[in-house]
Amino acid sequence: MSALKAVLKFVILFFPLSFFSQSTCTCAIINQNIPQNFEIDSIKLSQLTSKLKGNQDSTCLFELSNIKFSYYINQKLLKEAFRELQDQKKINTEINGCERLFKFKILYNTADYYKAINNLDSLSKYAFASLKQAEDLKDSNKVVQSIKDVVYLFTRMREGYKNWEYIKRAENYILKQDPTIETISDYRWLSFEYENKFTQTERTSLLDSALLFANRAKKIALKYNANKEIALCYRALEACSYHNNNPEKALIYIDSAIYYGQKVKGSLNLGPFYLAKAWDHIDLNQHEMANKWMDTALKLHNAQFKGTASNMMMHYEASNIYNEAGKTNKAFDSFKIYSKMKDSILNMERIEVINDLETKYQTELKDAEIKSLNQQKQINALELDKKQHQINRLIVLLIISALIIILILFINKMIQLKKTRQKNIALQHAIDTQIRLERELSEVRDNIAQDFHDDLGNKLARISLLSNLVNSNSKMIDDSLKSKLKQIMDDANGLYQGTRDFIFSLKTNSDYVDELVTYLSDFGVDFFSKTDIKFLLKKEIDKNGKLPHYWNKQLIYIFKEAMTNAFKYAECQQIMLHFKYADNILTISLHDDGIGFDIENVSKS
Repeated sequence: MSALKAVLKFVILFFPLSFFSQSTCTCAIINQNIPQNFEIDSIKLSQLTSKLKGNQDSTCLFELSNIKFSYYINQKLLKEAFRELQDQKKINTEINGCERLFKFKILYNTADYYKAINNLDSLSKYAFASLKQAEDLKDSNKVVQSIKDVVYLFTRMREGYKNWEYIKRAENYILKQDPTIETISDYRWLSFEYENKFTQTERTSLLDSALLFANRAKKIALKYNANKEIALCYRALEACSYHNNNPEKALIYIDSAIYYGQKVKGSLNLGPFYLAKAWDHIDLNQHEMANKWMDTALKLHNAQFKGTASNMMMHYEASNIYNEAGKTNKAFDSFKIYSKMKDSILNMERIEVINDLETKYQTELKDAEIKSLNQQKQINALELDKKQHQINRLIVLLIISALIIILILFINKMIQLKKTRQKNIALQHAIDTQIRLERELSEVRDNIAQDFHDDLGNKLARISLLSNLVNSNSKMIDDSLKSKLKQIMDDANGLYQGTRDFIFSLKTNSDYVDELVTYLSDFGVDFFSKTDIKFLLKKEIDKNGKLPHYWNKQLIYIFKEAMTNAFKYAECQQIMLHFKYADNILTISLHDDGIGFDIENVSKS
């Protein structure tokens, strides 16, 4: 029965988690190549492995490893199963988005592994861990599968009184599910648990419930042509009929179970089926038939489970059936084999315990290494986060500092701009004031010049004119008066010329070089036009520069005097007045071709 249950565990595990799931955590290749009534065997496993050869998809690799693990557990290939379990843990570290789902599969498979090696301590750890993970996933189907392991654990630990609470909890989940192929094993499991509870309490209602769940499981199994499940459902119905003291019906059910069981390819062991058939014939007092089917049961069981505890118990059952059938020799032989195997298995169990301890040690060692590695990764991650936090804080401080510096510079710049703007405003105001004052001064100078010209100039001209008129009537005046009139006329003419120079210097535009050149050249032309001396003007001026105030008056006096002296003393034929203004430097010179004089012999008068 344990071998049959191990095979059925694959159906419980595989179908709900990979084939029927429509989540993204499934492998399309596996889904396309596994029918609904899929029953694993070495040939199908090899074909599926071949199809996935070279595939690097982590989900497909995990699902394939999951199928291999179930096959190895069913075949009692525990080393291979343990290897696949380690591969699943490694693959799960490379999967993104399905870690929580695949973590449940790993915990569930680990519980199955420790169940197979009879390590109840580790089974307890992983059975409850897988139940907790299933509850976190809020997946009722996975919760049911995990509860089955917990019930198995309590049964093996002789704490069956704890089971009923978990069984009723699982029943509540199962009854809410739609009837699909994945619920067959759930209803059959409930049937077995209710039948087992009946054997403890003898309550008929429990047997009725067991029969109800077995029929429900059979109905779904027939719908999906799941031969293995159909066979096991008929086996459950046979047990119910046996307890109801109806061996004829029980015999019909067990024959149906054997019929469908023979259609199953793989690891389904029919030995327990024939053992149940033999007991049914015993109850019907059909001893020869019981003897025949017991022989068949032993043959099948020895072929597959020779030397195991299951085979030992089969010989124990055989001794009882042979004894009831009157086959005392066979009964004695089977009992001797049972006794011999019992001593041998006890020794084997001791060795197995040692091996289990070694396996447990190696597993715990690897778990400790993995835990240590994970802790180191967490420490490294924390240190990295701490460094990153420090770097981020430093960057923030640098940014804040830079912003503060920029803000200070900006404020300082704004203050400087404000001061500069204020200075510029003050300067512009001063410039505007100066321009206004200069404009006003120019107007005053022009007004004064105009007033002098209009008033003093006219009066001097009038004095000179009257003097000429008086002087022209020489008969009316004597000689002494004439000389005085002449003096008045000369003084008036001199004063008039001096007044013209003064008035010119007062005018605003007289401060410019071009105006000075024009005034002096006009004077020279007019002065020398009544003489034999030729007056020339040479002008080299690059721009019309402005002279300092009142320089024009002094320059006029100097060069008018120079031209007068040249006329009086130079005895020249030609005079040249030269103006040169370049690079803000004004050069004025007067040249003549006269006799000149010795500078060293010049004496002060």
